[in-house]
Amino acid sequence: MTTSTTVLRQLRGMSRVGSLLSGESVKVLRLARNTYDRALHPLRHATLRWKLTKGVRPKRILVLCYGNVCRSPYLQAALLREIPGVQVISAGFLSRGRPVPPIAVELSRQRGVELSAHRSTLVTPDMVRDADLVIVMDAEIARRVAVSFSVKPGKIVIAPDLAPSFANARGIKDPMNQSAGAFISTFDHLDRCVATMAALFKKTA
Repeated sequence: MTTSTTVLRQLRGMSRVGSLLSGESVKVLRLARNTYDRALHPLRHATLRWKLTKGVRPKRILVLCYGNVCRSPYLQAALLREIPGVQVISAGFLSRGRPVPPIAVELSRQRGVELSAHRSTLVTPDMVRDADLVIVMDAEIARRVAVSFSVKPGKIVIAPDLAPSFANARGIKDPMNQSAGAFISTFDHLDRCVATMAALFKKTA
């Protein structure tokens, strides 16, 4: 069994556990979690900014999301455009060879990001090992990647912590199979993360 498959099963297991809770319990837990994350966001954001400016500038960045067809390819392409001289790759946990949804291709193209040639790929231990920085979409993926790939937490960045302000949760929403509005919201969120990265990398250039 590959490491990416192990992480995928763990993430699906977390979803099944959540489905066993009553709807009201899930709402209460989610509200408590979001309240906690909202309160901590300014500190997390400031700490991350400090880490990225005071440490050695990353030369290789790995971006991970669940399927590698919406969020991580967009973030990869946007970072490559805004931060010259840095190698950025992306991967996921689901399967290889899947294209970006047409609506995502069109909306990203309107922002100057071209995703039509992208095809999903599976994350490998070598990818994680060779990266100076691993950017993930939420805290659960961060925990699973840290355990399954034996990655030190300091090497992992949870993407929404890069955004100056807190959104609805500590995660970049997956817009797959949703409306154009969902894709726009997700890309807006990712653009705010890219803006922070680009500004910080200019300081360390």
